[in-house]
Formats: sequence, C-alpha cells, structure tokens
Amino acid sequence: MAGALALAGVGQLLVANLLVTNGWLRMVLTIGAICTAVGVVQLLPQSWHNRMGTLAVTFATVAGVVPLFLVEPGDDSPEADPVVLAALVERGPFDQRLPDPLVPQALAPANSGMESGPTKLTSVQLKIGIDPEVGVFLPGDDGEETFQIFAYLEIYPNADDADQRGEAHIKELSVWDKPLGTDPAPGNHCFQGAAVEGATAAYWECGGVRGDVFASVTLTPGDNAHLGTARDTVSALLNYADSMARKTID
Repeated sequence: MAGALALAGVGQLLVANLLVTNGWLRMVLTIGAICTAVGVVQLLPQSWHNRMGTLAVTFATVAGVVPLFLVEPGDDSPEADPVVLAALVERGPFDQRLPDPLVPQALAPANSGMESGPTKLTSVQLKIGIDPEVGVFLPGDDGEETFQIFAYLEIYPNADDADQRGEAHIKELSVWDKPLGTDPAPGNHCFQGAAVEGATAAYWECGGVRGDVFASVTLTPGDNAHLGTARDTVSALLNYADSMARKTID
C-alpha cells in the first residue's frame, strides 16, 4: 500500500512538471503529491516512528519531494498570437511600475533594431521621465540634468527570431562595451559603455529576451548604483509584454 501511494505521488509530480503548464493545475497536483507523501508516512513501520518521531518522518518525506515540484519551467511567458500581441503592445497602456524615481510617460513607435536582423512585427519605445515629487536629478559639469534613458521593446514572429535578435544585440555591444558577465546570454545581459574622455560617467546597455519579445534599455550614467535601475526597467518591459499577452487568452 505504501509503495502504491509513493508511486502515485511521484507520478503526480512528474505530470505537474513535464506535462502541465497551467499554474493552478500544477499547484493542485503538487498539493496532491504532498498529501500522498503524508499518507506514505502513516503507513511506514511503527519502528520508524518510534525512532524518529512522526513529525520528523513526515518532514523528511515531504522534504524529499519538495525540490521536484519547485522546479519552474524555463519560460513561463503566456503564449499569444504575436501579431495580436504586437497590436496590443503598441496600443497600451503601459501597466507596469518602473524603478524609482522613473515614471512611464507614453508609448511611441521606435526606430530600433539592426538592418541585418530578423524581421520584427513592431518596435515600441516607452518614454520615461523622473517623478517630479521625488525631485531627483543628476547635475552635470554645467549644472544641467544628465540622466537619460531610452527604453524599447520589439515583438517577433517567433521565439527563435527574438533569440537571434538578442544574440545580435550582444555581438553588437561586444565591439565597444564591456559585458557585465563573462558569458552573456540573450535572456538577460548588460554591458557597461566606455566613458568619453573627460566625462564623469559612462552608460548601461541592458537587454533581455522572453518568448517572442526582445527588450533593451540604454541608461546614463553607467555607474554601479544605476545598474539595478537599468535591469529592472528591462524586466518591466518584458512584464508589460506578458501582461498584454494574457489579455489575448483571458
């Protein structure tokens, strides 16, 4: 009986991780697997309970299966028709929060991408400002504001084209800029631009790929304090595309 319950629990975990993409259904199967594990504990020989205690045996059994169902799919982006997604991304509104003190202002067509790259369905710029209530600005040598950011995302017909765009972006940046990691991947990459002679700060170039979407952010200044801002803005762009994709399947 204990063996049958154990096999049933393992089967539920395998189905949840290999065949099921719906988050709610995966959770139901996971809870069922946990209950199965507890059932196995109750059927174990009494000698095990006497030596370890029922609570310890339960914890050990559940802990053994928890790592299996905590493994998430590599890409959990909603699947949507890329043509419909492109139209929704263009229309907006942008519904994601940006890292402080940045605030979204408007969406506009963007002139982006490489001429030799894959054909994109759309390219949309997110115009970004600084929250006036925060009152944060970065003075330059002449006392003027030098904080600048250019953020955009592109929609491609398929994930392979988006990956190709990300790889081309990395190759393009590698010519002049310094990669943050030793082996940047299209899914999440950042480069630090070389500062112009006499300048006090360089810039960050960050990009990311998720499903059919490529996003990029160029941010000045490029000091370490603003790396998180650049990365979080890329994440906000990709999350926005996910949000629009969900509207096509709701």
